Amino acid sequence: MRPKEPIRTLRKLGSKTESWSPLAPGQIIAQPKLRPIVSQGGYYTDGVKTSAVWTNGREACGSFYLIDAVSGGIVYEGELRPWGYHIWGGYNLIADFSSFRKEGCYKLRVRIRGVEAEDSHPFEISSSVYQDWAGMAARWFYYQRCGCEVPGWHGPCHLDDTLLDGRQVDATGGWHDAGDYNKWTGCGAYGILSLVALYEALPDRRLVDEAIWEADYVCKVQRSDGTFWSVTGPGEDPWRWRGRPEEEPQRVLRETPGLGGTLLLGASLARLARSVGEERKERYMRTALRAYRLAGRPGDMDIGTEAAALLAELALFRLTGDGRYAEAARGRVRELLRRQDGEGFFWKDEGRTSPEYGAGWHLVALYEFLKALPGDELGEEVLRVFGRWAAWGEELTRLSPFGQMGTVVGGELRNLPPASGNIHLASAAAGMAMAGVLLGERRYLELAERQLQWIAGFNPTERSTFVGVGVGPGVYHHRYVTCEGHEDGAVPGGVLNGIVGSDGGRMELGDMGTGDYVVADGLPVDYPILDTDEEARNGPPMPWKGYTPAHHTNEYWTLNNGWFILGALYLSVGYMRYDTHE
Repeated sequence: MRPKEPIRTLRKLGSKTESWSPLAPGQIIAQPKLRPIVSQGGYYTDGVKTSAVWTNGREACGSFYLIDAVSGGIVYEGELRPWGYHIWGGYNLIADFSSFRKEGCYKLRVRIRGVEAEDSHPFEISSSVYQDWAGMAARWFYYQRCGCEVPGWHGPCHLDDTLLDGRQVDATGGWHDAGDYNKWTGCGAYGILSLVALYEALPDRRLVDEAIWEADYVCKVQRSDGTFWSVTGPGEDPWRWRGRPEEEPQRVLRETPGLGGTLLLGASLARLARSVGEERKERYMRTALRAYRLAGRPGDMDIGTEAAALLAELALFRLTGDGRYAEAARGRVRELLRRQDGEGFFWKDEGRTSPEYGAGWHLVALYEFLKALPGDELGEEVLRVFGRWAAWGEELTRLSPFGQMGTVVGGELRNLPPASGNIHLASAAAGMAMAGVLLGERRYLELAERQLQWIAGFNPTERSTFVGVGVGPGVYHHRYVTCEGHEDGAVPGGVLNGIVGSDGGRMELGDMGTGDYVVADGLPVDYPILDTDEEARNGPPMPWKGYTPAHHTNEYWTLNNGWFILGALYLSVGYMRYDTHE
């Protein structure tokens, strides 16, 4: 936990229950006026296209109309179908217009007898929506560049990185990892891997150039034992600097990523090495090998670290053609297969004491194994593993009318995780999309879509946490608020930490480092928490006004964008293959 300063301000996020009609028993969130909830970021032409309509304590029926946002004409209509009761919105109706496939900009209108309703937010239907989203999320990394000027954003920054025991060390370059300027090196692997995966599917040299910006920095901070330093502000509170990046005092090298992060960095550099010139190829391969030598034997590590080792082995095999890496990868795959429970989820540890209820690198690594070693004898079992996981996860997508993947907390089903909302959903999108690709099951692609649609505004807060599409929360946790012209903190293409579920108790959401507290206290379990508070935009003057938005939900993280890109990419691949087969 970040060191605390005396409380300067305190904002308490409350529930939104004021509405146009009485609520249903147990309903915990409502709309002021009835309005269809849509994916504000858009829908894929041949994908699933639904809207949720909340009627509070009233069971109702009615019709819906798709309106051309330019001409105002009705282009499609249908009947609302009942979904049933949910704590979000009370009684829910669904407008399903999946069969409408014409590209354009639209709004949704509903008619329910005796109810005055507003039109939905506008949205697009497009055949390139997921490629567009992936491209926007990839571009975000450029705005996060450190060690250079980013025109229109900030001047050349952190050119004196860094100090180690008082000695000057060149650690310039790389990306500002999050809404602050620190460079937690292990997180960079998420960006490199996602950018390279996107490049391999949709070649654009700018993606490689962006990955190189981080990779060159990573090579600079590798230690002789194969681990990596991170770069942060000095002292116990590395988040302390709250000004423009070019004005921050000299920084220091500090603790390294864990073994999983180290191996994932090695995997990312080995994979990138196939797309760069010879000089960088050799450097990246040396760096990757030093990191990979730290890998333990299969069964010695947690599931994320096992997956990182497998990704490194596959990347090194494809880079060198050395069969020893392929054989090591087979042993690692067998270990991951053993980690799956009969119900379909995985166990983090060999002793099966800690369950992994979400998607993660273990699924990506198994997917990459099938690509790197097609026809391998383990292939059929890997496909069965994906089938069991997707079938198990499918049940968790039926908890609400939005179709987001829920989770399990203390043995109980929850609509939302209490932390890492968009990481959970974007990685679930990637997992379901991979299952759809491998198994040829369209329904898994549709389930994957719902995870990204949630991030783009199809959720109970009606806010998009993908910056630049739809109506956002209005408050964004980024130190760029000190940069002229960016006082709102909105960085295009950034994926925020996103909506999290209340645990029923007191949740500290930030910003603890400034003493400007944001808390959620006593909200009902599974209340969808996102900071949309006007007070954060118009609060009292203070030296660091602008830092009050909750970092727990409203901050940018490299991990979020990495998973979002992979989810959008695998969806694109899945629909292209599915449509071709059709």
